Amino acid sequence: MQWQWQLLSAGGDDKIMEVLPAKIVTSKILYAGIRDWERYEIKLRQQEFGIKHLTAEDIRNNPNAINNWIKSTGAGKVLIHFDMDVLEPSEIIPAVGIVPDGMKISEVTGLINNIAKSYDVAGLTVAEPMPRIAIKLRKMLQNLPLLS
Repeated sequence: MQWQWQLLSAGGDDKIMEVLPAKIVTSKILYAGIRDWERYEIKLRQQEFGIKHLTAEDIRNNPNAINNWIKSTGAGKVLIHFDMDVLEPSEIIPAVGIVPDGMKISEVTGLINNIAKSYDVAGLTVAEPMPRIAIKLRKMLQNLPLLS
């Protein structure tokens, strides 16, 4: 679950920032489960804004780490952005990320359900589902004599 830094009150395109109905302060944003920052400037931006980050290992070692962090912010409502790249590729490759040591599907669903037990989930987005295997399978089947 990674949060989109483009919508932070600390930065962003002025024209876009003017029309947003609300802004999220960086102290109320948590990156959880990211193990590949894709581009170095994303990691720099996270550090620049002081956005807290919990690794998959941090979460495994303390299953209440996210709820404890939410409690520390005083938030009553939670927005969750679930980027599927946090998932462990040996279990599923739904997105573009294939870096090992990700979160298991059961860990992610357990975390989201645990958050929902304690807080009002006001929004849940899912990003980057890519049917990579289905696309490859379709291309392969198109090359077979009975299906072409």
